[in-house]
Amino acid sequence: MPMRYTSPVERKTDTRSMHVLGAVSLACLLGTGCASVPDAPTLSYDDLAEQTHGTTVDAHDITRIRQAFLATPDFDERMRGITRLEDQVNILLPAEQPLRLGPVGSAILDHYPASLSGHRALAVFYRHVGLPEQAAIHDRWIEAIARAIESGGNGSLDEPFPALSPNEADAYLRVKGLTPVGSTYREAPDHPLMLWIAASRENQPLDNVFFDLTPLYAAIASSVSRKPATVFPVGPPETCETLGICDEFSPSAFIGVLARGNDPAALMFMGWKGARHIDDVMRALYFAARGGNAMANGLLARLWRNTAINASSERERYFRRAEQEFQVAIGAGFDDAMFDLGTLYVGEAYGSSRIADGLALIRRSAELDNTDALAFLGWGHVVGDFVERDHQLAEQYFLRAAALNGEGKLAYARFLMHPDVEQGFNKRAFQWIRQVAKDDNADAMVLIGDLYARGLHVGKSFRRAQSWFKNAVKAAPDDPYLVNEVAWRLAVTHLPKLRDERYALEIMERIMEASEEARRNPAYLDTWAAAYAANGDFERAIAVQQEAIEVAQATSDDDLPILLEHLEAFRAGEEISEQVP
Repeated sequence: MPMRYTSPVERKTDTRSMHVLGAVSLACLLGTGCASVPDAPTLSYDDLAEQTHGTTVDAHDITRIRQAFLATPDFDERMRGITRLEDQVNILLPAEQPLRLGPVGSAILDHYPASLSGHRALAVFYRHVGLPEQAAIHDRWIEAIARAIESGGNGSLDEPFPALSPNEADAYLRVKGLTPVGSTYREAPDHPLMLWIAASRENQPLDNVFFDLTPLYAAIASSVSRKPATVFPVGPPETCETLGICDEFSPSAFIGVLARGNDPAALMFMGWKGARHIDDVMRALYFAARGGNAMANGLLARLWRNTAINASSERERYFRRAEQEFQVAIGAGFDDAMFDLGTLYVGEAYGSSRIADGLALIRRSAELDNTDALAFLGWGHVVGDFVERDHQLAEQYFLRAAALNGEGKLAYARFLMHPDVEQGFNKRAFQWIRQVAKDDNADAMVLIGDLYARGLHVGKSFRRAQSWFKNAVKAAPDDPYLVNEVAWRLAVTHLPKLRDERYALEIMERIMEASEEARRNPAYLDTWAAAYAANGDFERAIAVQQEAIEVAQATSDDDLPILLEHLEAFRAGEEISEQVP
């Protein structure tokens, strides 16, 4: 019979004299306040580990063990040891090496008896060596740990699951039959450090699951503040002193530490938000993708796509790189990558022979409930592009999108407002966009303003329309697209009572001075010029319009003829007037 490895749940562990004086400071650091001290563990961590020896545990026991572990004075050293061992499990399980899982799993549980990775390793090991009763012990621990995680949240962005570490988050998803395919970190006021994991289940849309790692960060931050020589739990054995971040240790700084340890989620974050130079962005995303993070492949693909669109040479090579990265993300199940590559195929970026492939990808994305894909197919059936013109079928697509999220509801409202759609606006759509607008959604506010300006479903009121437009700008003052939409309406509308050219110029001047992105966009420059013309400053309108034309010529923008037409109007002392909204 193969050698039997004994885990900490089957024997007494050696105990050391550990105290939990750090629990009070940790509770305060986590923002739970000193009033939470009565709920803090009354036993030392090692006492709790011994107390649970050979017993059946529940979710409350797991929570107590986790709290006590976070409060141990040598938490940093213990966490580093656990992380390295759990990383081995992540290699051995997919490689199907069950005999090696025995000693590794036991070593993990010697450090931390509530390790999900450790119990998974030993459950597999004991089944392999024909000891189902021993495997069942670890199965019960796995169930208790999962319940403890689920008792603290629901995995959403607003209520993330609590997790001790990235490895625990990964192991939890695998216990639930999900396969992580991409990840990154998020920061939020209530949860300073969150891990976002995209996970796949066969023939199902990807699940986006969020985990709160704030307790891990807080424990490390507390250790760093007490002991600058604290060694970080991942990567090279470095401290805040060696990295020069002791005085500026923050969640972002910790993510940077994780990235130095080649954490794929941290590398994705650095490429997404942490890096400042495009070369650093591409490098971080490349290493994240090489580590199996398909979310990084998707972002790399979009960067290559944008590079190709804006390139004056080697566009085919850049599009080819984009296609390669998109295919990896598609293979992992990312429906947004299916849609993005599909639209490139349909747009003939790879030649007319790929249009059918593009439609197939977009339909596949729509089957996975991608809102953009559903709206794309809906609009296709509205105007008859690539598919037959069929407004009833279009409405079905838009209603499917509306059932998914707020953006889908707005797409349905835009469908009903289209001049070629005859059924008119309805009460359900109006209630939907009002509901979305209550969440400070600026796009919904613009749509409501359009309804009042046109008198669709509501009484025509230019005053209310202006009010909704201005509320939209207040809700998203730094969004160039939103500001441009409102300014264009108020500067060039054919309805005199709706115009507010002064306000249009005011918001365009502010956004164009504040945003380099806006200054590189010919459409925004065109609106800015139109606002100057509406206020009678044709000299400035001509100068800005010439800038718009230069940018359009450099990027081969399709709107160049319209920009030239507007320039001639400004030179003739004419304002732009169009039927908007």
